[in-house]
Amino acid sequence: MSSRGGSGQKEWHAHSKEGAPVEEWHRLVEHLEGTARQAEEFAGGFSPGWGRLAGLWHDVGKYRAAFQEMIRKDPEAHVRGKVDHGSVGAVLAVEKRVQPLALVIAGHHGGLGDFEGVRARLAAKRGLLDEAWREGLPEWVGAQAVPPAPGWIGSDKRKLALWVRMVFSALVDADFLDTERFHEGVERDLPRAELGVLLERLERHAGEKEAGAPTTQVNAMRARIRRACQEKAREAPGVFTLTAPTGGGKTLSSLEFALRHAVEHQLRRVIVVIPFTSITEQTAKEYRQALGEENVVEHHSGLDPDKETRRNRLASENWDAPVIVTTSVQLFESLYAKQTSRCRKLHRIARSVVVFDEVQTFPPRLLAPIGDVLGNLVADYGVSLVFCTATQPALGLNGAREIVPDVKQEFGVVEGRCQVELPAGRAPTGWEELAGELREREQVLAIVNRRDDAETLARLAGEDCMHLSARMCAAHRSAVLEEVKRRLKAGERCRVVATQLVEAGVDVDFPEVFRAFAGADSLAQAAGRCNREGLRETGRLRVFFAEKEPPAGILRTAAQRAEGMWKEGILDLRAPGTFQEYFRRLYAVVEQDPGVLAAERELCFEQAAEKFRMIEEKGEAVVAPYGDGQRRAEEVQRQGVSRERLRRLQPYVVNLYRQEIGELERAGAIERLDDRLWTVVPGFGHVYDQRRFGFGWKGPVAADPEALIA
Repeated sequence: MSSRGGSGQKEWHAHSKEGAPVEEWHRLVEHLEGTARQAEEFAGGFSPGWGRLAGLWHDVGKYRAAFQEMIRKDPEAHVRGKVDHGSVGAVLAVEKRVQPLALVIAGHHGGLGDFEGVRARLAAKRGLLDEAWREGLPEWVGAQAVPPAPGWIGSDKRKLALWVRMVFSALVDADFLDTERFHEGVERDLPRAELGVLLERLERHAGEKEAGAPTTQVNAMRARIRRACQEKAREAPGVFTLTAPTGGGKTLSSLEFALRHAVEHQLRRVIVVIPFTSITEQTAKEYRQALGEENVVEHHSGLDPDKETRRNRLASENWDAPVIVTTSVQLFESLYAKQTSRCRKLHRIARSVVVFDEVQTFPPRLLAPIGDVLGNLVADYGVSLVFCTATQPALGLNGAREIVPDVKQEFGVVEGRCQVELPAGRAPTGWEELAGELREREQVLAIVNRRDDAETLARLAGEDCMHLSARMCAAHRSAVLEEVKRRLKAGERCRVVATQLVEAGVDVDFPEVFRAFAGADSLAQAAGRCNREGLRETGRLRVFFAEKEPPAGILRTAAQRAEGMWKEGILDLRAPGTFQEYFRRLYAVVEQDPGVLAAERELCFEQAAEKFRMIEEKGEAVVAPYGDGQRRAEEVQRQGVSRERLRRLQPYVVNLYRQEIGELERAGAIERLDDRLWTVVPGFGHVYDQRRFGFGWKGPVAADPEALIA
């Protein structure tokens, strides 16, 4: 090998800055040391030494003269891969016999690749390391000692795959932050409150709410559940279940458990995972009211940038906050992802409390990889898990401890709260007939299985019938829900038609609810929107068969399993044991792993990411022209993508199917903000109905007539 560090060049740079003198560029040694320092801070808790090593080696390819010449001409070229620098540190890792670290470094721009493919590629790149040695790579960087591998990995390739993602996460987050400081001139986000301070705020908030609540059996139950959460939080970290009836106050009590548990055991943050994007806004809003705006970050997958540009890399969310509210899609798809932007936040999960709301919504076809990764997080990364629901499935995680001392007693409290009327026969109820019944009632909620059914029924029920579905942005839904609650409290006429998005975590209380037949868990959740507070003598849930079956897939399969139990006369929605039998039947007919774990065993990260898809048809995100949405979209157009600007857009984003995106794009009604994010072009505001239905249009899309007038 040629002599090392032999170049006569006096300075090497990691990043240049257009229009700035070379003295203001980002010095390479400062970038390596800064990234190493921060990566070690992120990964040191579960793998001491590995974050530092990854940070020091990740950009050593930038010592090549070809790279230094390139950034003088094109500051963005290193992102687009014009000169390969990522392979050099990976080759160095191979030389040091740490192939897993080679995967981490090789993927720090383009994402994790499959092991065999990366190994073959690096074998052909061996000469680049020699070139880096000749042209400036310091001896001390390459001579770093390799720390011992964590003993708990052993020969388990699935554990190794997660470890690779975790170290990869620490590296890319540290790399992005150090690069962001240089390019944007910003430091890390403003300091947030310590978890102990947040616990005190929440205790005060929950205590005031409890003291002001009327004396009812339901409120007494909520108080008992809260006390149970306070007591159980002292127990050792691990797996917990919180099984309580709908309306049992799980949203705040589970957060109090998590904060108290984190403080008790010196854990780092609380991550609350919600099944649907549609209710992250409501939950995050409630938490912000209790804990402070700056301490809660809401993050869902709709705004994740996919394309690996510098702007998008810097804008990707890294969960640097004490309380995160996210979706199960975002969490689990990130845990099996290969992209830098999706993996960036993963190291933040270590030594955290992760609370899963409505855990029964986990997709059965992915239960095996979900259970595997959750088990490894508990065993190897100091994570505590809390599974919250009224309809607890059996997830097979060992050692789970129930928080509520007497689940049967608490379900008995709400047994008479709502009378359940199951169908007498299989004949479907027509929309016209059901709309007539809704018009006869002053306060009523109808829940259907399809978005188009919700619009059809709401139109038939009359102009004063409100509508809720995922065609509306979160800000729009929140405004409608506030009006719903106001009318209910004031005793005014309040008729609502909604999809199942109102069933998980949405705090509404109707005297009567109609529910299209669905899975047993969905029917029970619908009952939880009826006489929720127990202030009426009783409420009424009427279950009916709709004209159309639920959408094909798990929703239809779930309805079929529940229908089988209905035919056998054992579909008792008030008995916790009903749901154990229901989930047993449901899981028995669903394949629980589409090949994700096999891909993990082979360290095939691309395959694992492709096979782990929680939602088959994701569509693409569009900023709705509702409220402040248009102005915030224009702000992104003028100033570019950043984490903060993406966060500000979240309440106004709706996911549309790809065929709908194509139709709007061909009509010139939408334009790109960045990657999968679109905004509505001025003059086409009518594609979003701001009064009732959100996105929806009939026939060809054309500009508003007034937009054509010069």
